[in-house]
Amino acid sequence: MEIDKNIENETENENEEQIIEVPLPPGLPQSIIGRLSCVCDIGYEIKKDEMRDKEYPVITGTQEQIDYVKDYIFLFTELKLALREISRLARRFKTDVKLFTEDEELQYVLGFAVQDVSGRDRFEIVVEKPEGEGEKIVVLEREFYVYI
Repeated sequence: MEIDKNIENETENENEEQIIEVPLPPGLPQSIIGRLSCVCDIGYEIKKDEMRDKEYPVITGTQEQIDYVKDYIFLFTELKLALREISRLARRFKTDVKLFTEDEELQYVLGFAVQDVSGRDRFEIVVEKPEGEGEKIVVLEREFYVYI
């Protein structure tokens, strides 16, 4: 009986560590794919669909890695949309913007999300909370502050 349980546990561990392939959505910037492969330790390759004669990007990794990557992609996409609006307003009013968050992971993602937004020269990511009142922005239950 005990041997059977050990074999079941080993089989479950092998299934959890199984490498899977997931196609990436179109329009995902190459810079994000590069960061994902470094940060999440996933594989990346271009596959060819012989039937449609098209190429498409695929990431490979364990289920845990793929789930983390999906969260990362959603966070980056939502941050980029928010930063695009902030950038538009900063250009309109000709002002610079300081971004602050206490969340270290969000601060890291903000660092390269800003690089993919036009008007990035108007952004500064600060590590200490600036004086004055800032606008709180919540993206996927994570918050950062915008200071003018």
